[in-house]
Amino acid sequence: MSASSSSPPERVTSQAPCRRFGECGGCASQDVPYDGQLEAKSERVAAAFAAAGLDLAPAVRPAPAVWRYRNKLEFAFGDVYPPEDNGPWLRLGFKARKRWNKTVDVGDCLLASEDASLLLARVRAWAEARELPPYNSVKRTGLLRYLVLREAKNTGERMVMLVTTAGDPRLPAAAGLKESFLSALSPVPVTTALWGINAGVSDTAECGSREVLTGEGSITEALNLRGLSAGGDPPAARRSLRFRISPQSFFQTNTLATELLYSQVREWVRAFSPGAVQDLYCGGGGIGLSVADLCGELVGVESNPLGVADAQANAALNGIGNARFVQGLAEAVLPTLPPADAVIVDPPRPGLHPKLLAAAVARPASRLIYVSCNPDALARDLKALGAVYAVSEAAAFDLFPHTPHVETAVLLARRG
Repeated sequence: MSASSSSPPERVTSQAPCRRFGECGGCASQDVPYDGQLEAKSERVAAAFAAAGLDLAPAVRPAPAVWRYRNKLEFAFGDVYPPEDNGPWLRLGFKARKRWNKTVDVGDCLLASEDASLLLARVRAWAEARELPPYNSVKRTGLLRYLVLREAKNTGERMVMLVTTAGDPRLPAAAGLKESFLSALSPVPVTTALWGINAGVSDTAECGSREVLTGEGSITEALNLRGLSAGGDPPAARRSLRFRISPQSFFQTNTLATELLYSQVREWVRAFSPGAVQDLYCGGGGIGLSVADLCGELVGVESNPLGVADAQANAALNGIGNARFVQGLAEAVLPTLPPADAVIVDPPRPGLHPKLLAAAVARPASRLIYVSCNPDALARDLKALGAVYAVSEAAAFDLFPHTPHVETAVLLARRG
């Protein structure tokens, strides 16, 4: 049966293991058995390909870990309104479903490590004991905004960053406040801790400035890549890399499933050994550095200067000398680069910029690898790329169990 004639699977529900399910704005599919989640995602990918006129239906590869898989979480502080008699006045957890101004108190998030629950309890108790007010985004008052946790699943390193406002009399400059925060963290192994300031009105964990309280201000994660094909795992398919993760770094949130995704990209590149590879929207260089040893030259393009700095540091960390990184918009930089044998794109959710699509069609590389977190945007872009490219292979990976999101990778070959 073709993808175009398939229909979404019947939703079979079961008891969600998290007691906050339905209230928390996180996991939307936790009440669906995991096999059913994979089936629904496979159907979604097949429908997207059908919309692009392609009869492809890759089965979504399951995540190696369904629980405790996230390596980054942003826990929000919130006050309790209306006030509750003899009740708590501060919450620490996630935004409520469809309620940006309400925070759901979280004890143990099943997507975070088990240590995260102890960390939350300790920081919550510290804030309450110090009577530190949570930030109220409606009134624009208060101090505490977010607690950001980043954990390296393969190395065990951990980063904790407290994000506060500026201009409150109880800022981190207050006597002993930073020291007491570090003391609150002490039962949980922490590689580095930071204090970030978000002085803006936007309700985000982004910071205009950061201070390192302990450690180096970054952690290191490892990715271990391997062959995925039925032919086995030859030595040339294997590669181990280390990545510096700083507070602003982009790094896929599911480390173990990312190893599968990058291994697939590596397998495709290894099959045709390109001379020059261009990695657009490269972030910290994750995908490009995963294939740098298979090509003569790697050029990464990233609009965020902090991402470029991460990519350069990661190349040095792994002793990679044939990679360089350019800061700028991909659609502006690509036309200025020499032609490449292979182009890799991993755009944000809206997909490729129209100008980048036009440049890719005007000067097609021998191969193009498209990694997408949005099957619908991928389908739209594949229609445009179809003028000069044919789809050779496709694969899909579950990087986000218990959510509707799915990661898709497509290998395209230049026509003629």
